[in-house]
Amino acid sequence: MTPRRPCPPAPGPLEEYAAGFDDLFRSLAQRRGFREYLTGLLSPRERNKTLTCLAGASR
Repeated sequence: MTPRRPCPPAPGPLEEYAAGFDDLFRSLAQRRGFREYLTGLLSPRERNKTLTCLAGASR
């Protein structure tokens, strides 16, 4: 069996959490995608179309 290639680490303490799920993913792309997904979920961003923004725009 071919040894697993290392995945680029997720930022900060997120890597420790993400590494706990590495056994569930077969490919490097799946592991990398999971780290990117978690980073996207937890990163702050502007949300232009939230319900409160839309309610404020109708006034």
